[in-house]
Parts: sequence; structure tokens; C-alpha cells
Amino acid sequence: MFITLFITKCSNMLDTLMSRYHSDPEVYITAATYEFDDRNDVESARKYFAEGLKYHNNCKNLYVEEFWVEVQHLEKTAGASLPIAIEKYRNLIKRFEGDIEFHFILLDRAIQLSAVRELQCNVVRDMVKKYRHSELMWQKLAKIHFDGFIYHQETEQLHYDKNYISGIRNCIKTYEDGLRENLPLKNKHKLWNFYIDHVIEIRKSYRMKKETIRNFMNETMERAFQEAHDNKALLKAEYYIYWAKNTNKDCHRILRKAVEVIQDSVELWIHLISFYLNYDSLEMGIEAFQAGVRALKSKSMPLWEILILYMGNTHPKLLQQLYHEGSHFPYPEVNFIIRPEYLEWSVIHNGILSTRELFVELRDIKPECKQLYTTMIAFELTQNSGITKLKSIRKLYNDVCNNFGHRDIGVWSDCIRFEYMYGSRKLVKEIYKASLLCLEPDLRSGMTEEFEKLKEEYNMEEDPKDHGVIVIDDDE
Repeated sequence: MFITLFITKCSNMLDTLMSRYHSDPEVYITAATYEFDDRNDVESARKYFAEGLKYHNNCKNLYVEEFWVEVQHLEKTAGASLPIAIEKYRNLIKRFEGDIEFHFILLDRAIQLSAVRELQCNVVRDMVKKYRHSELMWQKLAKIHFDGFIYHQETEQLHYDKNYISGIRNCIKTYEDGLRENLPLKNKHKLWNFYIDHVIEIRKSYRMKKETIRNFMNETMERAFQEAHDNKALLKAEYYIYWAKNTNKDCHRILRKAVEVIQDSVELWIHLISFYLNYDSLEMGIEAFQAGVRALKSKSMPLWEILILYMGNTHPKLLQQLYHEGSHFPYPEVNFIIRPEYLEWSVIHNGILSTRELFVELRDIKPECKQLYTTMIAFELTQNSGITKLKSIRKLYNDVCNNFGHRDIGVWSDCIRFEYMYGSRKLVKEIYKASLLCLEPDLRSGMTEEFEKLKEEYNMEEDPKDHGVIVIDDDE
């Protein structure tokens, strides 16, 4: 008796609360849901939804939750409330005519419960008829088929099949049916992407454990990817890479097709070249490399790195020729990296004398490369000849400061460190003064701060003495 009175009192309080206007539509949803879920009162739930829609007639969520209550009520009444549910659904698709995403939301709610098959059939049938020329509709239809809801377009009937093999086969058939439709080219390409993505998703799933499905999906993959390629619809590098990795056919043929379609994909060229080199097919690898650098131009550095690494391990005599070509490659994004690498390789294999000659050759390639100078300075610092070393390094710093010192504080800082540690400390202040004349005005205060740090770091005196260091004048 007490519980009945309490519920009645709560209901009365809710009626009083809901008699006022509420700016938040969620209030009406909460009240209606409470009446339906907790009090099993569908009429009160309908009343609160209707009240909310008077004030918020553009709130889609109100309409969706109202529809969801009718779906649940339809199951509770074992289909007795079907006319009301159908009428509610008809009003909704008329209210939001042409809104395919809203239709999908209604469908998702309808298929959550098993005892409302006739309503589900209506929603799917309308979706197919109204949006037949939309790639999104075919994707949605394929997805519900995959989940076991099989719609027969001939009979316009829907049934549920718990056999997941049937779901997969119907899913694939739906994509293929959609691709035979007269869709605009752009939309058809999108449908191809949906199809390919779903094939990949299925092949990654637990369902592939069964051999029959595994064989079916392998055949489907080969057919789908080949047809997408033939229809110029396979437009993502990742698709070709997936196909090449999973095919039972010639991997390199797929990759060659791929680089013809997507010439600017670094990843595809890497896979193609790596394939040939992994099989020690150097001639084919070089051919692919040359085609790749022509296509990628300034983005081709990863291709150079692959071939340099391979030749370093297998064809050291060819490596020098490759370094030479890379150093003269007309894109700084490549030759700025390869020139210092070439120098490092040379000092190891040919010694410092040959490397000095090579440096002069590489230095004259335009635009000039700062890293080339710093690499050569590092090599010269390892040499034993004191006087020759100082003269060579001082000349290198002189060049690097003249060439890059307008916008680079670091080259002046490095030059000062060198003179203080190895050369003439008396030149330190002169180098600092030269830096202030050479640097752009906006960098001069930064150089002053850097010089103060250097003075503190090395305890530089205001009137430094050489402490026995021999001053070597530059010949030039």
C-alpha cells in the first residue's frame, strides 16, 4: 500500500514538474523514459514526448528516443502496437525526408530487438528504395547483412540468419550488387573503398579461423582488389601494400601496378625496391630506384638510403658511384644529406688526402651545404699534424662563417670555441667583432648573449694571452 502511494505521489510530482516549459529537451526524454521503463506507462511517456516536441520540434534526439520507446513497446505487446509504431515511423521519415543518416539511426534502433521483424522490414525496404543511388545505403545494407539481417530485394522480406558464413557471403554480394548500380563515378569510388575496407576487416576477424571462409575471403580479396584496380578505384597506397602482402600471386607485379597509379607514394616505391633487393635482384632494384627518384624528386631520400645500405653490404664498388650521383642530385633535400655521408665514407675507405680533394668537389656544388663543412672540420680535428691542421680548419671556419654567418649564430660560436681551444686566443675577440658585422641585425643581440656565455664557460680574460700557444697566420 505504501509503495503504491509513493509511486502515485512521485508521478504527481513529475506531472507538476513537467507542466512547465523546459529549455533542455533531455528533461522530456528523461521523464518519458522514466514513465516507460520504471512505471511501464507508455501513454505518459508518449505525452511527455509530445510535450517536448511542441517546444523542440527540431531536436532529432527527441524523435529517436520516442521511436525507441515505440520499438520496445512493440516487442512488449508481441506486435499488437504495430500500427502505432508504423505510423510513428512513417511520420518520422516524412519529417526528415532525404536524411539518410537519420534513417540509419532508426534502423539501428529497430534491429536491436528480435520480435519487431515487420517494423524492421519496413525500415530496410524504405531505405533501399529511397537511397538506392547512395553508396552509403549499400554500405549500410552490407553491414546489416554481415550482422545476420538478410534482406531479399526480390521478395522485399527480411529475416535473421545466425550462420555467420551466410552473413559474410550476403555482405560481399551486397557490395558487388551496389557496384553494378549506375552510381556517379565519385560515389562508386567511395563504395569501392567501403568494400575494400570491409574485406580487410573481415580477413582480420576471428571468422577467418574456418577454412571455408578463409578460402572464400582469399578469393574475394583477389577479385575485389583486381576489379578495383581495373576500375581505377584503388587509390590508396595502403590498399596496394595490403594486397601485395596477402596475395598468392606475384607480389612485385602488384607493386609495379601500384607505382603506376600512385607515383608519388614513397611507401610504395620503398616496398617495390625492397622486394627486389631482398631477392638480390639488383638490376631490377636499380631500375625501380631510378624510376622512383624521377617520380619522387625531392621526396626520394628514403629510396637513396635503401640502396646505399644495400650496396654498402653487397656492392661496395658501386656505392661510390651512387654517392657521386646522389651528391649531384638536383634537390637539396637529397644532396644535403648525401654529401656529408659521402665524405664520411671516403675518409674511412680512401683516407684524408683523397677526402680533402673530394671535399673541394662537393663544396662547389650549389647550393652550399653547411653540414659538409662541419663534417670536414670534424675529420681535420682528428689529424695529428698541428700546423697543417690549424691552417686547414681555420680556412674551413673562415668559409663557413662567410657563407652561412649572416643567419647562423652557431657557426660563429663554433669558430670562437675552436680558436680558443686550439688556435689563437687573441683572435677570439676579433672573430666576435666580425660576427656582429656579418650577422643580420635581428641576430646581433643573440650573438652578444652567446659570447657572454662562452666567456663564462672558458673563463676568458678581457685581455687574453696565449699561454704558449703558437699563433699560425693564415696564408690566404
